[in-house]
Amino acid sequence: MKKLVLLLALGAACVAHAQTTNAPLTYFEAYCAVADAPLLKGMSSVGLLNDQITYPVEVRAERLYNMQTSNAVYAVSLRTRVSRQALVINYIDYDELDGLIRGIQLISQADHTTSPMDNFEAVYRTRCGLSILKVSNGNRLTVVIKSGDPAATRNQLAPFVLDDLGKFLTAAKAKLDAVAAGGQ
Repeated sequence: MKKLVLLLALGAACVAHAQTTNAPLTYFEAYCAVADAPLLKGMSSVGLLNDQITYPVEVRAERLYNMQTSNAVYAVSLRTRVSRQALVINYIDYDELDGLIRGIQLISQADHTTSPMDNFEAVYRTRCGLSILKVSNGNRLTVVIKSGDPAATRNQLAPFVLDDLGKFLTAAKAKLDAVAAGGQ
């Protein structure tokens, strides 16, 4: 009987853990979901990755302002155009930007001398589930951006595009810093 109760309790715990929610993954998304308040969203396009990449990615600096409370949150969005109708948006909270920029620099530099093994995988994941990775298979290197959206496809890019992404993220952070320093 004790075993049956234990198995039922474990089963219930597994089912409860397996349930998914549509809860926002980032602070920016949570702020977008605020109800009963006027929200003002501002955005600036920083750059477009469209050379030697499977799907074009627009990098934007974004600010969301609650007009009622005068609170503002900042993020960078990666907007991937998968088809004419499909746009996948990944938000990167402001507090994640420094780590992501450094992570991209390190991943960009990763090569076979980085690991004592035959192959390697260097990856950086953000709060929203966005993954940036470089994978080696023999002498072949593959660089991929994978959206946090489970249904999204992998976006393969040339290694130099990773450096461009790092530059755009740095420019977006500078834009957000300037807006915040201006008291906005």
